[in-house]
Amino acid sequence: MPARHPSYPYVEPVSACPTPLEIEVLADGCAHEWGCRRGISLDEICTNAGVDIEYSHYPNEIMLEIPLEAQPVIWLPRPSRKRDDRVIVATALGHWALHLEKTRQANLGCGIQALYKPTSNQAREEARAFGAAFLMPKDTFFTFWSEGRSQAVSDHFDVPTEFVYLRAASLELRDTG
Repeated sequence: MPARHPSYPYVEPVSACPTPLEIEVLADGCAHEWGCRRGISLDEICTNAGVDIEYSHYPNEIMLEIPLEAQPVIWLPRPSRKRDDRVIVATALGHWALHLEKTRQANLGCGIQALYKPTSNQAREEARAFGAAFLMPKDTFFTFWSEGRSQAVSDHFDVPTEFVYLRAASLELRDTG
């Protein structure tokens, strides 16, 4: 379990204020680079991204910890469900891809901790949008959405339906049946 009071100062991620298109392009590029589109495991994807996965029992408020000079760690709660783990990992990778550089530049000498319940939701929502695009590429999403709406998408991508609706909203779709 991560330390509640790390030995270094830390800050929460700073919003990058990306456009939806910028999130889409970055998520797709990272998915290809880290192997998500090849169907490899989340552990392998995180290894390719340079991030470790650890497990922690409740209460643990830290989703992603980026120390100053050590391997970044995504903290997954135990017990949990695979579908929820996929969303947490993709969201944490969103923080890693979207917010690391800007946060480090704004807060020299600080580590970064993305929290499950952050002080401000803007960076978290950007990371969740990245995670949705990362796990559910647009073209495949449209195919399954047209065939069976939210449940078909949820089953295909192995994510909770709540996350499917987040992705649908970002693509301006509605579940009509």
